[in-house]
Amino acid sequence: MLRTDHTNENCREFAERLLSVAAVSPEGSYLRLLDKTLLDFSVEERWIDFKFVVDARHLNVIGTVHGGIMAGLADECMGFGAASLIGLEDEVITTSDMQFNCMKAIYVGDVLRIHVSLRHAGKRSLITTAEIFRGEELVFMATENLFRLPKRNVASDSAILRK
Repeated sequence: MLRTDHTNENCREFAERLLSVAAVSPEGSYLRLLDKTLLDFSVEERWIDFKFVVDARHLNVIGTVHGGIMAGLADECMGFGAASLIGLEDEVITTSDMQFNCMKAIYVGDVLRIHVSLRHAGKRSLITTAEIFRGEELVFMATENLFRLPKRNVASDSAILRK
């Protein structure tokens, strides 16, 4: 379910708060590895876009981006996007399952746009999709189901969820 009082301004504030955690994360941390920026979004249309620049840390042994990096990036963006679009208050979300397809090789220096759409927002679950583009070329896509869970002490202490 979507909050009726959630606005574009609330969404931007929440997304920027989530993304700011990477900036203060320790060097070499997972959040730094998948450092991304907010491009644009629409609460009404239920989508959010992120930008990601590929560097040498993301490569596999054959010189292309590792599929696990792309899956992790899609997962992070779908989770951040869903949380931002619905405006989490007294709950957290976690991935229950994800399916993905790699369509093209991705290389160092590629600038990617991750387009996340919130397809379903129920009381207990969310469904999101991510389409990852290099320019206008679709290079990766994913679908994810997320559980909505009540906040617990451990999660409420997280820097990501603090206001």
